[in-house]
Amino acid sequence: MAALEQLTIKEFCTAAKRDNFACALEARFPSVFGQSKLSDSEKTSWASSLPKLAKLLERLPIDGHILIEYPMPLGTRRADCLLIGADGSGSTHIIVVELKQWSQGRVHINDRFDMGWLTVEAKNPYSADHPCEQAHVYRSALEHLLDFGEQKPEIHTLAYLHEYEETSNELLRQPQFAEHLQHTHLLTRSHGLEAAEQILGKLQYASPLLECLVSPTLKYSGAFIANFSNKLNCSALFEPSIEQVQTFRAIAATLDQVDHPTCVIVKGIVGTGKTVLAMLLIRHLMERGKQPMYYVLSAAIKACIQELDFFSSGRAKTQYLVVDEAHRLRTTGLPQLVNDKRLTVFFIDDNQWLQPKENCRSHEIKQVAEDAGQFVLELSLAKQLRCQDANAYIAWVDAFINQGEITKLKTPESYEVKIVDSPQVMTELLKARALGNATCRIVAGYCWHWETRDTPGRGHDIEIGDWKARWNANQSYALWSRQPGLHEEVGAIYTVQGFEYDYVGVIIGEDLVYTDGSLRVRPPVQQYPALKASLRSAGRDNFARAIRNIYYVLLTRAKRGVFIYVVDPGLREEIKKSLSEGR
Repeated sequence: MAALEQLTIKEFCTAAKRDNFACALEARFPSVFGQSKLSDSEKTSWASSLPKLAKLLERLPIDGHILIEYPMPLGTRRADCLLIGADGSGSTHIIVVELKQWSQGRVHINDRFDMGWLTVEAKNPYSADHPCEQAHVYRSALEHLLDFGEQKPEIHTLAYLHEYEETSNELLRQPQFAEHLQHTHLLTRSHGLEAAEQILGKLQYASPLLECLVSPTLKYSGAFIANFSNKLNCSALFEPSIEQVQTFRAIAATLDQVDHPTCVIVKGIVGTGKTVLAMLLIRHLMERGKQPMYYVLSAAIKACIQELDFFSSGRAKTQYLVVDEAHRLRTTGLPQLVNDKRLTVFFIDDNQWLQPKENCRSHEIKQVAEDAGQFVLELSLAKQLRCQDANAYIAWVDAFINQGEITKLKTPESYEVKIVDSPQVMTELLKARALGNATCRIVAGYCWHWETRDTPGRGHDIEIGDWKARWNANQSYALWSRQPGLHEEVGAIYTVQGFEYDYVGVIIGEDLVYTDGSLRVRPPVQQYPALKASLRSAGRDNFARAIRNIYYVLLTRAKRGVFIYVVDPGLREEIKKSLSEGR
């Protein structure tokens, strides 16, 4: 999790004065952040703001280090700068610095519900959070997600608006921003210098905890946006895509329709950012006093978020309800979720239901909402976000699972796809990828009895040749998902749906085979009791579709690479040929 640049504070103060400093950062950017896009505003900020910060720092007798463009341990955002040093007693201090080029008169309170509290006039006007809130979110991420060992640092936050002249009735110090100002010091061109110097003055010596920032150890994985403390506003750490912003604004616009309650249906396949958008929506509704609630049926997700203030058990006494993973619902429960609501937003993928009794589809939601006299808005998310550079792989999974066609696949170097000959090989590959902070998991179709349900940590459930493993312990969803590295237990479908990991090993059991030139489902192999029971009532076609959906979910959990072991030799060879021929 390297920053763009790491310097001592003294080195920085000298380097930032050079005319080519911003150009040097730009040249270094691709080697540090790979395919992340560098915006023109970032380059302009380096040239404008970093010299101003250096001028502020060189006034003071301080020492330590600066990390420029430091990536957060969760999400896609980067802090402008982190300063780290120790005081005279040896205690470490980290100062998160948010830099802005804003000038007075170019910043306004949003006159519409949008992606941030503020509107900034520029060549292309944009919305933004209060800079003190941005800095505070970064501090929360460092506090909650990084492991500093026993010597915990004191983390401070500073928002530095070096061109901003405050007025007597200053917009950035309005009452609605009081909480942000309480957590983070606001330094402008005209106010706050003395207090800022007191904060910066704590940096007197280099700190041994620098290495904890340079090579960090995570307390939790980045498996799910809502895994963490309710003190951490996780959604603010994610940079929304253009498509997510457009979808968000379309939802927000419905709040102006005062005469009609609204039902919004957001459709999107795996990895299109439905849950991130749901959390962004929750965050902004909360900030504006709407008291929204979030409902999801998944037991694994519930285990991670049930202590958060906005979690609902389904009987939400609110006019603003966000429903995630709506494909897991039954249609009989839809009226309860829609009635008496000002706004209900459903996020759904019609191909991710796992049991025939989970019969909620987008057209069912639309019908229930229209019967209730509500305005219905249907939106879609299409851009793949989860599996970086993996559009070809996602298309391959879709053809394989949904159409039964094993097509040729040529994967990019940045996204690994391998078919392995044994679970042992899969495990070794995952162990090698688990170095550092990568999250690696093994998942499998439910083709083995859960023998260890009542004996967690002992025995095994899955046996393939000499390889043995057990399912994840009962009700241990949150711990299983959060743990960095490779977890020794195997995740079943209900443990992993809605989550993502860096690398995933997928075991396709004998419930999915290749015979007589086609993909077939074998019901007798399936060991999930509720699904087996549905075969009698729902019929073979629905049962087969549920099995395919399970593997569709399992095969699309990885952000950086997937390793697949297929028990059925015929199917394994067909998939192998599709990869080797596609190279």
